[in-house]
Amino acid sequence: MRQDRIEPRCAIEALRAGIPNRDVVRQLPPLQQDLESRLNALLEEAEAGWESGRQAPGILLEGEFGTGKSHWLEYARHRALEEGFVCSTVVLNKETPLHDLGKIYRASVEAAAAPGKLGPALDEIAHGSQPESLPLHREMMEWAHNKPGLDPRFAATLMLFERSPNDDLRAKIVAEWTGYPMKILELRAALKEIGEAQRYPVARPQKGHLIQRFEFITRFFHSAGYAGWVVLFDEAEMVSRYSLRQRGRAYAHLSQLLGLDKATSVPGLATVFTITKDYTGQVLYGRKNDIEAIPARLAGTRDEPYIHAAQSGMNAIKGKGVDLRSPTRVQVDEVYTKVRAIYGAAYQWSAPDLETRREYTSSTGLRQYIRSWINAWDLRRLYDVASDVVMETVEMSYEEDTDLQHEEPDEEPSFML
Repeated sequence: MRQDRIEPRCAIEALRAGIPNRDVVRQLPPLQQDLESRLNALLEEAEAGWESGRQAPGILLEGEFGTGKSHWLEYARHRALEEGFVCSTVVLNKETPLHDLGKIYRASVEAAAAPGKLGPALDEIAHGSQPESLPLHREMMEWAHNKPGLDPRFAATLMLFERSPNDDLRAKIVAEWTGYPMKILELRAALKEIGEAQRYPVARPQKGHLIQRFEFITRFFHSAGYAGWVVLFDEAEMVSRYSLRQRGRAYAHLSQLLGLDKATSVPGLATVFTITKDYTGQVLYGRKNDIEAIPARLAGTRDEPYIHAAQSGMNAIKGKGVDLRSPTRVQVDEVYTKVRAIYGAAYQWSAPDLETRREYTSSTGLRQYIRSWINAWDLRRLYDVASDVVMETVEMSYEEDTDLQHEEPDEEPSFML
């Protein structure tokens, strides 16, 4: 296939599937200027956080199904990489429930990509150069050894990674930083081998300090010369499917990761969450009434330390979301013209004007329009058949789902007391 057809073909395939990629956002940038300005401000504030010592307040993007939330996240990823950030995209689902911060952390690190790197960012940075050659390595070492309350495993593994020539040990340390801790005896033995066993009183990883892992890796990326770490979370409405106590933890983690909890601020970290627009009415109020039910349910349990942050997270959903607006009639027409040109370039075919285009309504998402146009052109190009595409609205379920509520038998609260 000729090179000039590859990018438009990739864009059309992604649009047909409803899963935006880099080629889509390059050719169809988002329509909402105020949100683009918010994203640019978030990236600027995240980088400035190294001087201020504060985390940039993240963005909670609200919109109905098909209104372009995933498109915006892909655009945010593209911009973050352009601005020199390491970037991760995590879809909240059964394997990555927001109530389990350990799984969220591992998924975020494993999904991290760095500008100019092809493989996983942490592996590329850790194995691609010697630690002492990283621009801010010494600053990173000083932070790890001097920050009050920091788990000593961070300083210990940094020291081992710098001084040990053992490739197998270095691989285990990278796995530890990814969220798969080394055995205590193995870590102590490695420290003893370099004469540092007494300096680092390492123990089992402290689950109460899971947010420190985000701070550690953000600083590690920064030590390699990157602006910081941007993590994009899609489908936060999945929180509604958890049990009541799990929802409480999830709201607390939302608050932490958005940078709303001053006690767990992570300089250099910037996050964006997407959530359905009617979540507040359906879940925070409505039949579930989480606004009142969560504090009452967590009180007197081992999850009681989550209450304040959980309330902060719910308040963010209630009042701090950025509305992803439906496109105007003019914007739909502009996108139609662009998609028609992309489709023609992808297949070297003059895509005809669709006389039976879906009538404009403010309640129809842009994704629905685009997929209906592509389907109509497919039928005309392949079979010379005119079509009238019928679309149905997808209803979001906020009912609890036991398949999403599984917890590891030894799972403990991960909130920093």
